[in-house]
Amino acid sequence: MPNTRTITGFALLVRTDGQFRLLDWPANDDQHLKILYAACDCDHIDAVQITDHLTMWVDDEGMLNDSALNQGATLLYALHRPLHQPYFGHALFTGGADAEGNTLGLTELEATRLVEIYLTAGTIPAQRTTR
Repeated sequence: MPNTRTITGFALLVRTDGQFRLLDWPANDDQHLKILYAACDCDHIDAVQITDHLTMWVDDEGMLNDSALNQGATLLYALHRPLHQPYFGHALFTGGADAEGNTLGLTELEATRLVEIYLTAGTIPAQRTTR
């Protein structure tokens, strides 16, 4: 059955070189995979659920294929949850999923807040090992 949602949202692309770009996230699910693969520039994509309303999409083989460390994506993850690994390759942030499992776009406010967090977050201090 075709998707009949009409609301279009946004996705935030965070590149490994620190650049970011706001993309349109169409309501039509038919375009989602195409957008994900093109934005992340990869052949295998993985969804990392950060919160119920925030998903990060990354190259599933980024650690293995010599993709560059994505400090911005790693930082955005760490600001929401305890960090368990660094992330490599370009990352695309979308909203969560609806009741049917369809990936939602970010609202304008969510996208704006994510950009603000990205631009204003400092370096995460390392644990002190000496006193």
